[in-house]
Amino acid sequence: MVLRYTYPVLLCILILMHGRWGYAVKDEIFLENETKISHHIRSAEVGLFTMDELLNFHVGQKLPIFFPIRNLSLYPPFFLPPKYQNIIPFIKPAAMFNLFKVPPSSPKGKAFLGTLYSCDSINGETTKICATSLDSMLGFVKKAFGPDVDFKFITTTHPTLTTPVFQNYTVLGPPVEIVSVKKVPCHPFPFFYAVYFCHTDLNYETRAFRLRLVGDGSEDEVEAVVVCHLDSKNLSSDHLVFRMLGVEKGSSYCHVFRQGDIVWIQQQTSGGGVSAV
Repeated sequence: MVLRYTYPVLLCILILMHGRWGYAVKDEIFLENETKISHHIRSAEVGLFTMDELLNFHVGQKLPIFFPIRNLSLYPPFFLPPKYQNIIPFIKPAAMFNLFKVPPSSPKGKAFLGTLYSCDSINGETTKICATSLDSMLGFVKKAFGPDVDFKFITTTHPTLTTPVFQNYTVLGPPVEIVSVKKVPCHPFPFFYAVYFCHTDLNYETRAFRLRLVGDGSEDEVEAVVVCHLDSKNLSSDHLVFRMLGVEKGSSYCHVFRQGDIVWIQQQTSGGGVSAV
């Protein structure tokens, strides 16, 4: 595989990208584990929309959205160095809790145990992985896209955001679709070091869009990545999507990806490269 970016450079890009992120409603495992949200909070505030709502966004439209700053103590930007991966196995939680001196009964410890539980539940599956290294992530993505396919990752960016604030954002332009036959989303899990949950969308069709926003109060500019699932029949009947959007099971839904979440997409050219955008 010919790399447009070397592994160290790509790793640095991922680390820098993790400095800040916006809140996003996450899919599959993530959506099921979200904290219960009060009914008075509107779906737009957590970056959740119907497909029709998204496609009808227009210049000047106001959207109330909250973009908090990421907690690096829960979502470290660094993978565990390879030389330590055999010494501290991912499947040996007791050793890690002792090494990092985190009580399993603490809020942070419970979050980390939740990651271990979620990752254990998908162990052995071919369409999902908990990537604990850049090599394992890229290997999974390459296998999903097939040989001799260029791929890159996209993510929500808001370089001017410095403080978490709830405010109205003004739409700067209509959503622009990102064309890719296949997509591989990867979401960071809370843990002692960087862990990404990556999955393919072989069974459920998705569409991805860019949405440009600017904060009314702070003037923070955001280029948000929005992923739409065209079928929600795989979600439980009491899912957050149905409670927040009021749609029926099987309906499409869209959610904003936070800056820590990434989506790997296919390049239009061939050659087996990997890059970031």
